[in-house]
Amino acid sequence: MHPSTVTVAYVVSGPDAATDALGYQLFVTDEPGDAHRVVEQAARGPRWSPDGDRLAFLLRAGLRWTAACRLPSGDIEDLGILPDDVVELDWAPDGQQLLAVTSGSPPTGIGDQPYRTFSALDWVAEPRRRPWILSLTGEVVAVLGDAERDNVWTPRWAPDGRRFAFISDRGVERERSLAAGLWLHDLRTGCTEELVPPVTPIRTLAWSPDGTSIAYLAAARDNASSALFELWVLDVATRSRRRLAPALDRSVGLPVRGDDERAVGPPNLQWLPDSGSVLALYSEGGRSRLARFDLEGGWRDIIADERCVLEFSLGGSGVAFSWSDPLTPGEVSLLDMESGVSRPATAVREGFISEFDLAPTWGVSAVASDGAEVEGWLTLAADTPPGAPLVLQVHGGPHYPVGERFSFDAQRLAARGMAVLRGNPRGSQGYGQAFADGNLGDWGGRDFDDLLALVDEALLRTDLDRDRVAVMGESYGGYIAAWAVGTSDRFAAAVVENSIADFISAAGGVVGQRFWHSELGGAPWDNPQVYLDRSAITRIARVQASVLVIHCEADATCPVAHGEAIYTALRSLGRDVEFLRVPGEGHFFNVFGSLSRRLHRTRVLDDFLVRHLQPVTAAPVQDPSREETIP
Repeated sequence: MHPSTVTVAYVVSGPDAATDALGYQLFVTDEPGDAHRVVEQAARGPRWSPDGDRLAFLLRAGLRWTAACRLPSGDIEDLGILPDDVVELDWAPDGQQLLAVTSGSPPTGIGDQPYRTFSALDWVAEPRRRPWILSLTGEVVAVLGDAERDNVWTPRWAPDGRRFAFISDRGVERERSLAAGLWLHDLRTGCTEELVPPVTPIRTLAWSPDGTSIAYLAAARDNASSALFELWVLDVATRSRRRLAPALDRSVGLPVRGDDERAVGPPNLQWLPDSGSVLALYSEGGRSRLARFDLEGGWRDIIADERCVLEFSLGGSGVAFSWSDPLTPGEVSLLDMESGVSRPATAVREGFISEFDLAPTWGVSAVASDGAEVEGWLTLAADTPPGAPLVLQVHGGPHYPVGERFSFDAQRLAARGMAVLRGNPRGSQGYGQAFADGNLGDWGGRDFDDLLALVDEALLRTDLDRDRVAVMGESYGGYIAAWAVGTSDRFAAAVVENSIADFISAAGGVVGQRFWHSELGGAPWDNPQVYLDRSAITRIARVQASVLVIHCEADATCPVAHGEAIYTALRSLGRDVEFLRVPGEGHFFNVFGSLSRRLHRTRVLDDFLVRHLQPVTAAPVQDPSREETIP
């Protein structure tokens, strides 16, 4: 949002046939209801200059993302192509320079030599992030850090314009720890000092307007995906720290996840102008709330209705925020901080999906066998005839929450005559630390019981056909789908996508020690029976359901060998199984993959479910080949 007016810059994404990827349009509007002006056709990540005269953003230049700036004249100036994609921008307080962060290619471990020894820095194949200072003419004023050593996130200028703070994993053995530290760089002296040591992961930071404090988010534990992120404030002069809202048993900065890319990046923190409180998101069950955290330890919800707040920006006239609900993919609204009243700033839905008859979604709650309450959401078209099939869709993570957010998958399957049930089983965030830790060392245990309880409740409350129930999911959700059909006879079909079949081999992969040792309660050599017993491949002989395996060949998180193992085993057992191999795509294919391949995947998935669940309203489909590779 503009620093002094009600002008809002926002981005709308959609399919771009020319690039076979998501396209982005950058818009600016002065008042809700006024004409929305297109600033640039291939741009995202807008940032207003401190005086509001300029708008910096990321501009697609061929296959690369570079920094650009809209001048007061309306002209667009490309600020030069840095060696790698630009992923973050931050204005200097005087509005004359920009901090730009680039994301480089991960190391391959192979150089000019015929053989090379891997080092600790080479082993974890992650993109390298590096900060640069750019002038408004595109000149590189300075490049900061060592590309072989430093990995930098979220650099932010201090209000004095002479320093900037940043997050870095400098000095951390990345194959052993996800920890990061908070650092301060002085541009006058060139000196960098550590403010907060790298003990646990740190996600984002924000300077107070008076320049005395830095707010940041730090995880409660290292190497634990289930750990809550806590809001801290550092006094820059004394180096003293204190946690804000210690009584809030929720992960600050974590919104409800969906099946699109919004709110996937670094979370936002913003101080109020008086430097007395901080704005941040958190998830309460399946709803993302915006709250105001004061320095005395209290907090107050500012937006806490049934919609999911995804991102926000504080400006001179209030707060602009994007949101979604089960019938709205996304809109921007403006919140008046004094009255607490919000009003719409966009009406994207009217031009995007107004022609579609969307299926309603309502909450379903169940009580698990140990008494824990589990929350879910059922999407079912109003004109669906009695006896329709049910699809249980399991989220990934396994600690991300889903909830009151638009689901493209749920609406698409509902349009084909199926009910879709999504839920937050044990392990999901949004319900406190104990709940988030609830599936550690117990994948396929209490979490699976929670999902079965939700299925039972959905069938009890509706006239759906209990003999035509399918399960589908990606990543952790794909694991649960494979585990489900090898553990229970409740499911007629399963879609197992980018999943894990064998935990022992998974523990030696790229994710390795940093993830599996926490999730399964130790290393394979410490706890081999858990690794063996909870591997879906050990239950493969019990599978009687029809199975579709979808796996991306470039998936480093869950390598394609796991999908191959499930498919090969079921083939050898004579089971009904199909395999869709996706070349050139990685783990987050469903969010960031090429549009043509994603569309092909959707057609194969939908046709598989239609053939095996036979919803009345679905059109007939032809049988695909048993094993298929996307072109």
